[in-house]
Amino acid sequence: MTDAKMYDDEIGATYSYTLSPNRTLAVLAIRGNGGVIDELETSLDNKDFIIIQSKKVETVTIQPKGEELRMLLIEIPTEIDYPLYIKPR
Repeated sequence: MTDAKMYDDEIGATYSYTLSPNRTLAVLAIRGNGGVIDELETSLDNKDFIIIQSKKVETVTIQPKGEELRMLLIEIPTEIDYPLYIKPR
């Protein structure tokens, strides 16, 4: 079984997501524009894909610009202790 979480969210206001240590969050903007509020103020435009990795507990804050922002979020472990696929012999 894979330790993964997936969300399809539509936000009209500031959205916060808590990311546990050693986890990776992939964000795909499906419709609308926004930004990830962090020290870099990363832009998140329609059809953009970003990856955020954590080494400690982090809160990721995303804010739409103007209209609502629909996004797909997938959280997975950064490292795993099993092979990702069966290797041919």
